[in-house]
Amino acid sequence: MIQCVAVRAGKLQPFAVDALASVLADPEARVWIDMDDAGSEGFDALAPALHFHPLAIEDCVHDVNHPKVDSFGDYIYIAVHSARWDDGDPQPVLRELDMLLSQRYLITYHEGATRSVTEAHRTLPIRPELLAKGPDALVYFMLDVMVDNYLPIIDSIQEHIDGLEERCFRDPGQRVLAEILRLKRGMAALRRIVGPQRDVILSLSRTEFAAIRPETRPYLRDVHDRMVRTGDLLDSFRDELAGLLDIYATQVSNRLNEVMRVLTAFSVIILPVTLVTSLYGMNFQFMPELHWRYGYAWALLLMAAVGFGMYVWMRQRRWL
Repeated sequence: MIQCVAVRAGKLQPFAVDALASVLADPEARVWIDMDDAGSEGFDALAPALHFHPLAIEDCVHDVNHPKVDSFGDYIYIAVHSARWDDGDPQPVLRELDMLLSQRYLITYHEGATRSVTEAHRTLPIRPELLAKGPDALVYFMLDVMVDNYLPIIDSIQEHIDGLEERCFRDPGQRVLAEILRLKRGMAALRRIVGPQRDVILSLSRTEFAAIRPETRPYLRDVHDRMVRTGDLLDSFRDELAGLLDIYATQVSNRLNEVMRVLTAFSVIILPVTLVTSLYGMNFQFMPELHWRYGYAWALLLMAAVGFGMYVWMRQRRWL
């Protein structure tokens, strides 16, 4: 699907892709073309009016898997990633958003709905100046929304880590370990995106690209600062998860030691009782209690007394 809009004389005007050449003939027109899973055929539809480098088209159609920015003369190629990590999802959902930006037009390419693009479609009829100022202002708006959507993920990770920390001390088990490893893998996927994306936004905020106007760069630096904060928080969460794994291993080891101590103590208590039963189980002719009516009760009482004495002795030494 291809959606084309232009701002002329301060008004937002949708148009068909076939009319792109005539729209671009107006030097005051600012154009946004959004392509949702249009494939290379979508770029073929733009070919009569716009020509892009084959590598730029290939990067749009095929996932790049890492954020980057490339200059192709009068336009630049930008690849960024949105993130979504709802409760119940084992891993964050990363979606690539490709942009081709010049001073007069913006081409966005994505596969499936992306919240930043959806928000731009919703806001642009209300605020057409986002595109009228220049396509770079619309790029800033999408990046700003995209970075804002990272913040709920960060808050959710923090809550999960706090909960896991309590569970590690209260009831460490296989579920806690699985949750820690799930968070660790998900955060690793986020960190692989956030770091390069931070560098991409920093590049856009500098003076290297003519498609980015000077008045837009301070806003992009603000987005970069928030990306830096997001990356720093992910790094700190990684350290916290490493600490949680150490706490989990320590707690499991302590619990195993506690179990072994209790089992060892009971073994020591039963050992003298076993000795008594062994002695009384021997068929000696001159056993003292052999013909005594209460000899069996005496043996049981003796075993109970020996076992209780061992228990009291271990309690006094704080072994139990």
